[in-house]
Amino acid sequence: MSLLPKSNLSRSLFITMIMKLIKNLVINIIVNGAVLYAIVYYVPELWFKIQTIYKDVYIIFWILGLVFWLINSVLKKILMVITLPVRMVTLGLSSLLLNIIVLYIFEQTMNYLDLGITVTLGTITQTLILSVILSAIYFLIKKII
Repeated sequence: MSLLPKSNLSRSLFITMIMKLIKNLVINIIVNGAVLYAIVYYVPELWFKIQTIYKDVYIIFWILGLVFWLINSVLKKILMVITLPVRMVTLGLSSLLLNIIVLYIFEQTMNYLDLGITVTLGTITQTLILSVILSAIYFLIKKII
């Protein structure tokens, strides 16, 4: 039993759709890795530090981008649905708190997975600023892409 549709037109549409999903996934992982790289190396005041056993920067930030994409695309969406009433009452300001929580979950996940990469966040204020910067960057990237 094949997962592909029977007709050639349906099959090509299916393959095109799968290729588009894979392309978006790869672009999101690369963008996440590039944003995290820029924040780590160009904004050291936020105390978003990474210690690793790897020498290759591309591997480090590819892994970070993948994990951050998973947490951002799956867990954050679930948390946004759960906290919808609170966000309605606070006119969206609780989204900043949600971003901070997602960053701390990312830190704990990376440290728990023991992939040879240790992520350290700064204080709550520094993490708040980091979450605002990340939100602004992702907003601009979504408008461009």
